[in-house]
Amino acid sequence: MNRRQCVVGIAALSSSAVAGCFSRESGGAQQLNLTPTDDRDVEAVSSTTFDEDVTPICAEGESLTATVDGPNADAVVAHEFVRDPKSGRYGVRGRIEPGEWGNIPSIRAAFDDGSSESTRVYGLDADETSLFTITTADGAADEIGEYTLTVRDGETADIGRVSEQYATVDGDWGRIGTYDGSPVYGYSATVANDHSEAVELYPRLKAYLDETTVAYSGTATESAIDVAPGETRAVFFPYPRCDPGSIVTVEAWLDWPTMLYP
Repeated sequence: MNRRQCVVGIAALSSSAVAGCFSRESGGAQQLNLTPTDDRDVEAVSSTTFDEDVTPICAEGESLTATVDGPNADAVVAHEFVRDPKSGRYGVRGRIEPGEWGNIPSIRAAFDDGSSESTRVYGLDADETSLFTITTADGAADEIGEYTLTVRDGETADIGRVSEQYATVDGDWGRIGTYDGSPVYGYSATVANDHSEAVELYPRLKAYLDETTVAYSGTATESAIDVAPGETRAVFFPYPRCDPGSIVTVEAWLDWPTMLYP
């Protein structure tokens, strides 16, 4: 299942309102800055309490000594280091330019203190610019002085998109809850299994700054869910940037293992 939802002001509309999604002004080239303009004026759409710190890091990016390698190294055209001394978290923001990059199973950031973290860009399309954010708290944020990005290549075997005749995902964009009293932003959704048997589903999301600029692509906090026939499950996609109010449309879909299901 695959659909776009307009985000008009502070709420997401149903898929019937997709026409005219991009008629409103979007950030354009200004939004391609890796450090986003602070725009957190969004409405609460759920009140989940998160056990892990998934709040955005809003600090300005820093230019550190860095290397980009791997089979798809040329895909990453810009990147910056970011740290939040208060929470102890740090990481890398980056940008992938449009191109025939194929599948990028992961982008791994390895830091000079020995810590590392990875992310994946889901639904990468050749005509889209994709921003990515890698965040970790495994090392000492104040001691990082260098990092390496490894951009992998490869195929994702036996995974495909679910037709909406079997399962659907729908939700809203905005403030989705809190972590330790601080707001968490992103997409709160409900997954419904309309299939005749229990299924394993992988919820995915892309959030757009304009028609061809993806600010975030990722999987839900529960990356794989088992859903019984007729059952619904709540899923959440925390947004790692400080501009949730700049998102103009989102695309949510479900993947599943095609070797097990039609």
